[in-house]
Amino acid sequence: MIETKNSVANLDEIEEMPVFYPTEQEFKNPIDYIEKLYYHYGAEEYGTVKVVPPSSFKPSCAFDTENDRKLPTRYQVLQKLSQGIPFHQNAKGHTYK
Repeated sequence: MIETKNSVANLDEIEEMPVFYPTEQEFKNPIDYIEKLYYHYGAEEYGTVKVVPPSSFKPSCAFDTENDRKLPTRYQVLQKLSQGIPFHQNAKGHTYK
């Protein structure tokens, strides 16, 4: 990668991250809206943008909270990770409940 701008700038010179407030109609399909930000509003030049969805946007939970299926988990002990010891895998897993 080639650096195109000076990355050692004063904090006063750094622009605020753009914030977008889509309407309910614009946010009907969130992925299409994000693509529109990228291609039509020039959001790619910022690296990050903030999208505040309309108050009516209530996404459904994509996870079945009533299922008794067990999901494998890992135990994370930071001290062991710094010593090069990997995560301990809990093969029995846990249910959502």
